[in-house]
Amino acid sequence: MISRDEMDRPNPAGRKMSWEEYSNLCRLLAKTVAEKFKPDLVVGIAEGGVIAGATISSLLHLDFYPIKFSRRVNDQVVRKRPKLLVPPTAHLQGKRVLIVDDASISGETLRASIHHIKRFLPEAIATAVLVRRGAYSPDYYATYSKPDVNFPWIEALPNP
Repeated sequence: MISRDEMDRPNPAGRKMSWEEYSNLCRLLAKTVAEKFKPDLVVGIAEGGVIAGATISSLLHLDFYPIKFSRRVNDQVVRKRPKLLVPPTAHLQGKRVLIVDDASISGETLRASIHHIKRFLPEAIATAVLVRRGAYSPDYYATYSKPDVNFPWIEALPNP
């Protein structure tokens, strides 16, 4: 099993993203989705998607709502598939919902988010990530990176 500490530790082989690059990617993604999708609100997937989603919702002057999935209990991976821990809100009905995560590889969490959000009968759903890393292609992404990406908030965290 992989501990949460190991999951959140920077990957020495990964590409380091600066706060400046993060800010530029958020602006690019916000501009693109505002022009092409025109969301009514933003849903951010915890953990990294909450940071990116809150930034993008702020840039677009939209309401923000978090959701959370996890494979972990007591910081240990115990599930094959992510379990919904913080569900979507009923405020999604009839809205154009933008789901944001920091990165996508398999798309499993984004697909699970879409599944749960559809229950609230939104008008439309689109997905967006800062970094596309795998075969899954969200509706919008700011950049593609083959190596792992160390987001700036990971390195900013104190090492326990």
